[in-house]
Amino acid sequence: MKSLEILLFLLLGLVSFAAVLGLTVALLRGARARRRARRRVVEKPNSHYTAPLARNIQIRHRWHDIALDRVHEINRGEVVRLLAKADAVGVEALRVSERTFLDQMAKIAPGRPDPAPREPTGPVPPLRERPA
Repeated sequence: MKSLEILLFLLLGLVSFAAVLGLTVALLRGARARRRARRRVVEKPNSHYTAPLARNIQIRHRWHDIALDRVHEINRGEVVRLLAKADAVGVEALRVSERTFLDQMAKIAPGRPDPAPREPTGPVPPLRERPA
């Protein structure tokens, strides 16, 4: 009788140890999955998310489109200096005030005008009906 009680006690201890071990493993796996999901940025269809690298390229193109001949000569030197700094070190290296300055210059002296909407050159042909 004593050996049966000891055996049941050991079996109960083993089962509880396995349960605690399984719970610990499940918690660790869940934490690892949450950490992975937090790092990953998945772009949803039609989302407004832009990757930082692509955003920096767009910003740099907008700044390089500044028409320097339309900028006052005092500001022209500063624009050239900041563009050289952005090209050499990167857009992130510019201070907020420098970025704001270049954005203002891009608004004031845009290089290329926005393309005008095209108008149709002739009459629009009628749609053909499909045979039934």
